[in-house]
Amino acid sequence: MMKAAIYSGKNDIRVEEKAIPAVGPKDVLVRNLRGGICGTDINIVKVGAGNMGITLGSEFGHEMVGDVVEIGSEVSSQIEMGMRVGINPITAKKVGRRKSLECSGFSQYVLIEEAELNYNLYEIDKSVPVEVASLIEPMSVGRHGAFSANPQPEDRIVVMGGGPIGLLAAASLIAEGMKHVCVVDIDEWRLSKAAGLGALTVNTSETTLAEGLAGHFGTVNVYGVEVPNVDVFIDAAGAPVLFEAIMKIVKPKARISIIAVYKTDVPISLQQVMSKEVQLKGSSGYTHEDFSKVVQHLSSFKNELSTLITQVYKLDDIQEAFTKAIEAKGTVKVVVDLT
Repeated sequence: MMKAAIYSGKNDIRVEEKAIPAVGPKDVLVRNLRGGICGTDINIVKVGAGNMGITLGSEFGHEMVGDVVEIGSEVSSQIEMGMRVGINPITAKKVGRRKSLECSGFSQYVLIEEAELNYNLYEIDKSVPVEVASLIEPMSVGRHGAFSANPQPEDRIVVMGGGPIGLLAAASLIAEGMKHVCVVDIDEWRLSKAAGLGALTVNTSETTLAEGLAGHFGTVNVYGVEVPNVDVFIDAAGAPVLFEAIMKIVKPKARISIIAVYKTDVPISLQQVMSKEVQLKGSSGYTHEDFSKVVQHLSSFKNELSTLITQVYKLDDIQEAFTKAIEAKGTVKVVVDLT
């Protein structure tokens, strides 16, 4: 038997005994070590609905790292017993993305169906602290959004929002050699985390977005108006007022990538998009390339990334962990210890 966290409704997570999944010939069983709490998990638990990607009474969680403990008879020899692996929840089950939020990330064991290295399992060196290794999935989300805008090393890049995805997007940019990365937020504590990664910062509770960015990157004249000289905006904030501020100061041919989940519609001037040839692109999920790059960053950037793990709770205390994550004070990434 194993312990598993069960989503039981609004602010109601219960730890129950479940049978350890049976391993088929093409499957792999992973003993989970750490599971990260995602913003999507938080939103669903806060609302308590059973139709938002996690059904009531189900195992859930999708950010995880663990060790291979059982291998099906038909699985490739590339996967070995004891291998430390990060898991792609979209490809971990045959049902695919539709049930990826129910990937058993808060269970002590998870079954990977039709297991394949560099498809749904990614090997992580055991020198990487296990909490840092648990960032593989959210950092892949951040990287995918950041690199959807095709950033170049000399570009002046602004990440809007210092939450987990925004900070991990910034971390991926810095880890891959982008020289001018700035994070914007209103929380000075989170901005200190961004500075620890090597990013510039702007606190829009103390200055305007335009003034803060101009102070770092200078300005260019656009139709007689001085605007910050920013090449790329990565929107991980999901705040309509911030997006509207971006559109007021964006320079011609700038690129904007949207990772944030917006809950309301935002008005946008298509005339401005046209006249300035602004490139606006959405970003959702990740690719094999994202996971592969992040595996490298977990090793090369592990000291910086370790500062983003702010709380670790035992599985039996997962309700407390969610309460802390929902409160969102003094937190970046809240992680659950499943051992």
